[in-house]
Amino acid sequence: MPGFFRFILGLLVGALATYVLGTAVNSQFVINAHGVPVAWGDRMNMTMFDISSMLPYFVIIAVSFLIAFLIAALLKRFLPRLAGVAYPIAGAAAIGAALGLMYMTFQTVPISGARSTFGFLAQMAAGGLGGWIFGRISRKTASRSAIVG
Repeated sequence: MPGFFRFILGLLVGALATYVLGTAVNSQFVINAHGVPVAWGDRMNMTMFDISSMLPYFVIIAVSFLIAFLIAALLKRFLPRLAGVAYPIAGAAAIGAALGLMYMTFQTVPISGARSTFGFLAQMAAGGLGGWIFGRISRKTASRSAIVG
């Protein structure tokens, strides 16, 4: 598979994983903020509703990842020791920057589960996972290229 298509596939899959995990975590933070017991079935219903209705967050994640992963790819050329962690760090940083920009724009974080420090870090962790997934999909290993040709 040509590098451009691996890049796009990795970007979309990494962004999707970050979106699903980040949205699910956001839902749980919002539920827990109310301080009342909520049945697991209701938690799952709310989580699935949020995943199906927060699609603008997916677009923000994808655009943020595009910028961050292009920068990380460039930095990897000059700092080869960072190659293994460049994309997870870039994914986490992309989410942190996106949430920060949202705060600067709206004077609040629209992803309400990220308004606490732990919620913010949980969103960044989801971004780190998305970056790791991107790195796994987008890289071209020597053994794979020898088989493919």
